[in-house]
Amino acid sequence: MVAERKISAEEAERLLQALEGGELNEVAKRGKARWLKVRVYDKNSGKVKVKVNIPLALVKIGAKIGAKFDLKLPEEARRQMVEKGIDPGNLTDVKKLEAIIDNLAAQGPFKLVDVEEDDEKVEVFIE
Repeated sequence: MVAERKISAEEAERLLQALEGGELNEVAKRGKARWLKVRVYDKNSGKVKVKVNIPLALVKIGAKIGAKFDLKLPEEARRQMVEKGIDPGNLTDVKKLEAIIDNLAAQGPFKLVDVEEDDEKVEVFIE
């Protein structure tokens, strides 16, 4: 884009910093999501400490494998899920898990989780 003179070098640098900083540029990232991404940042330096990229197709395969195992949720966790309208039985239903993953992917890029504690920040998003 810089070579085509569509944006300046300064604008390109700001875009790169925003992307490296974990912010999703919604305009540049439209379309079906293909990755589950996890980033752990050092809050003091802003540098990435942990970077994990998992293809959503692999997440679906993992869901199929995991659904074959008996899910032993603690009663308290099961109760909290039901209170929030989540049916724990859906976690072992492969078709429902695949539908959830497909629906998340169809929503396009967005942040699922953003947690800050002590000196770290964790982001989980699909892109």
